[in-house]
Amino acid sequence: MFKQYEMELAGRTLRVDIGRVCAQANGAALMHYGDTVVLSTATASKEPREGIDFFPLSVEYEEKMYAAGKIPGGFNKREGKASENAILTSRVIDRPMRPLFPKDYRNDVTLNNMVMSVDENCRPELLAMIGSAIATSISDIPFDGPCATTQIGMIDGEFIVNPSQAQWQDGDLQLTVASTKQKVIMIEAGANEIPEDKMIEAIYKAHDINQTIIAFIDKIVAEVGKEKHSYVAVLFLQRCLRL
Repeated sequence: MFKQYEMELAGRTLRVDIGRVCAQANGAALMHYGDTVVLSTATASKEPREGIDFFPLSVEYEEKMYAAGKIPGGFNKREGKASENAILTSRVIDRPMRPLFPKDYRNDVTLNNMVMSVDENCRPELLAMIGSAIATSISDIPFDGPCATTQIGMIDGEFIVNPSQAQWQDGDLQLTVASTKQKVIMIEAGANEIPEDKMIEAIYKAHDINQTIIAFIDKIVAEVGKEKHSYVAVLFLQRCLRL
């Protein structure tokens, strides 16, 4: 069943298409923000991977030149390895989400974000962060979410919520804050020298905006979310084997 959901976020419309593509994924969300489009999917194996003592989560952020209207030319027609920005974006998605999966869950999980179109006023990295949370929350994968992410920039002492690419690069602050309903769970920041109270104010502002995104995700989950599947608790099995 195809459904669309919309909310106003920082003066722009955030639109989420559920059920439009990727029906075989555990969860999928086609994200639109301005003219930026990102396809976020969450998939999990049916059984835990044997012989491991960690949660096998893989996060991928795929940048494609066609998303910005460019086609590779010359001898190299194919795109190469992931860029530094893609790797760092994957890590920023991983860090807040990994602790929200059950500690005894050992099924392989992949969160994939493919950038389909880029609007310079709406950064695709932010859309991938929110899309990953939505795709996982509506899936049947056990997940203690939702979580949400907001980016704050600052120019001439004024905060800019979810800044454009130019504002992000040229401003005095590059702040990314991820939150659950209860608390801030990740902060990543780069800045020119700014007052400490200004930084704290920016963090609280991002956290407040995250609460509106979480309420939006809760609405989507209530309507189209799948029942979480049962799984083999690996830590419990390991204890039984020792006995």
